[in-house]
Amino acid sequence: MTDTHTEQAGTLEDGGSMELVRVPAWEVKYRMGEDPDELAHFVCCRDLDWRKAACGHEEPDMPIVKEAKVLCTMCIEVIRSLGGEPGVPICPYDQQACPDDEEVDRIIDERTSR
Repeated sequence: MTDTHTEQAGTLEDGGSMELVRVPAWEVKYRMGEDPDELAHFVCCRDLDWRKAACGHEEPDMPIVKEAKVLCTMCIEVIRSLGGEPGVPICPYDQQACPDDEEVDRIIDERTSR
């Protein structure tokens, strides 16, 4: 059995591109996390796959938690080690401005199955 659907998309720190994806973005459907106490990981908004967190945690069905109360401290440490700060709209991977909340909400709406 081949694992082509689980190959790692390249990331900037690996010398790859955040735009590499395994599945076309319009086909990807994520679930919304219902529990605000569920552990939330950070993913780069430009990473169209949204399966691998900053800390390296990868999950095929990672939920989107918009109002998280419990944040992954490993993700926070990685973001800070790259010169970023959670909640500051500057990408720690390329130091470019992140999309505003309205744009991120639009992307989430497009990619979630309801």
